[in-house]
Amino acid sequence: MPDTRTLGVIVPLLAGSFASRLLDGIYHAARQHGINVIACEGSPATIGEIRLAFERVAGLGADPYTMIGAGARLGLPVLVSIPQLVGGGAVGLAIGDAISITRRARLVAETLASADVIIESAIALSQEIHDGPYETYTGHGIWSGWQRDFSYSLQGKTLVRFDLDPNLERAWQQERQSSQVQDAVNRGLPKTKLTGIPFRMEMSGFARLESSLPVTADIGVVWPILATRVAERLGITLDFLSAPQETEEGKFARGWIAANVRPIDRAKMHHAVHALNTPQATHQ
Repeated sequence: MPDTRTLGVIVPLLAGSFASRLLDGIYHAARQHGINVIACEGSPATIGEIRLAFERVAGLGADPYTMIGAGARLGLPVLVSIPQLVGGGAVGLAIGDAISITRRARLVAETLASADVIIESAIALSQEIHDGPYETYTGHGIWSGWQRDFSYSLQGKTLVRFDLDPNLERAWQQERQSSQVQDAVNRGLPKTKLTGIPFRMEMSGFARLESSLPVTADIGVVWPILATRVAERLGITLDFLSAPQETEEGKFARGWIAANVRPIDRAKMHHAVHALNTPQATHQ
């Protein structure tokens, strides 16, 4: 075999102070001798295994009109966030067991890092998604930065949230006018008592981010409007557009979905998984 002058290092966990110090020493010594270093996480017995996110595998056999089906067809990541796994019952457990929590958090962070605009659509515990273990601007990801692990920053990114709760916008306005939310954080005081607003967890990080934008509206109403305007600006024609469920158009859309969107095709899914080559399979 040709000499590639490359050293492979396998450690049980990359995101740790021990591994960070160990790899720093290896990288330093290798550079002095002109040797490249490739580091990966795992064990010698399992390092060759292909581990795919449950959503990607299911998407390979899903209808293209579903989110996971469209993501698989277009090669775009579709991931269930870690907080949402808790309320997902047996499906949540299956999704959560497919890849490690560290891997899932990293994939979500990489997706957010590549985005200029992040839209949160009436989801709970969203602060634990965007302000996660790899995000440095709001603070939770500072350890990843210290350990020279992957990290990213929300600074400069536009964070939009669709939510029916008017208190989100009230918290956002108070922060713009008097920095009350940040003051409560700095002083270690309960935000609800200081602001007079019944605080939800995601309000704090959202309100304090300079480039955040609250939209108080029903998601069933705002999404068709947004999709239509974006399509017009991009000069594309939408194959399908939903509508609020209580309208006649919405009832028709629900009927169309029930009649036309197919369940997952297991045979198609298995065939697609076997057809994946290693570089593609290990990406997500």
